[in-house]
Amino acid sequence: MAVGVDLGGTQLRVAVLRGATLLSRVGLLTGEDATPERLIPRICDAIRQALAEARVELGQVAGIGLGAPGPLNSQSGIIYSPPNLPGWENVPIRDILQKEFPVPIYIENDAHCAALGEYMFGAGRGSEDMVYMTVSTGIGGGIICKGRLLEGAGGTAGELGHMTIDLHGPRCNCGNIGCLEAIASGTAIARRANEAIAAGQGAELLAFARSLDEQTARQLHLPAGTEKESIERVNARTVGEAARAGIALARQILGEAARGLGVGLVNVIHIFNPRKIILGGGVMQLGDLILGPALDIVEQRAMKAPRSIVSIELAQLGPNVGLIGAGTLIYYHG
Repeated sequence: MAVGVDLGGTQLRVAVLRGATLLSRVGLLTGEDATPERLIPRICDAIRQALAEARVELGQVAGIGLGAPGPLNSQSGIIYSPPNLPGWENVPIRDILQKEFPVPIYIENDAHCAALGEYMFGAGRGSEDMVYMTVSTGIGGGIICKGRLLEGAGGTAGELGHMTIDLHGPRCNCGNIGCLEAIASGTAIARRANEAIAAGQGAELLAFARSLDEQTARQLHLPAGTEKESIERVNARTVGEAARAGIALARQILGEAARGLGVGLVNVIHIFNPRKIILGGGVMQLGDLILGPALDIVEQRAMKAPRSIVSIELAQLGPNVGLIGAGTLIYYHG
């Protein structure tokens, strides 16, 4: 058995696992004040609670794996300065946890963890050369080469979302211009929709968003209000629903994002020559609206030899991929 810890900017989840099977699961919000001083004690409490709910003693688990937003160094166990965890500057999280839990502890970039989880227990099983890409609020990735995770000199390899797709494209939060993340992520899709609405081109999309029933509006954070408030809150899921309803602007926006994703996939195929590319994350739940045009670009632009080898598939582990991936660190290093 293993303990998996999935640390995100808004949620903390902990589970006791046997392989990909969750024996217990504890979830909580990180809260607005998620400084290390406040959050690390909560991580420790959540680990103890997960063990208790699984009726497992610490000595019965092979170790603790923690997946966290990068940048981080998996070898030193230090989290540097993740954008969505303010105040986490050079935090030696592994050493801190080691004092509380005397078992092997490993930390890794959350996208790397997801890649390992899919490799061992999901869509990547049996494929020693694979790439995992998560397309969600941002875009991240992990590369498995000959059965080993490609980490790079400083542990930051696999930042697939920050390959340049458009030399003159939008500026990304990372500081680069034209990143895949700035073109094909959920954040990018929402930004393009809001820009179009603000420019007076999205009346039909805005009307569709306002027509969503009250329950859906709450889920999408689209409370009734002024036009300005609605503009600011249209998100990628809204665009996806509008595209399914046949709204032309929504389909155009998703088509552009999908083609950007396709170019990114072509780059991944040419650089890594993988047997499989596994696609996960919330944006991929849009299905053929995003996957179809992306695969068309792959067919048109990728060189025949590596294209004929690769299989592009959707991830299998669903919303628990972060937890399963974190627990997988124990099996991977063991």
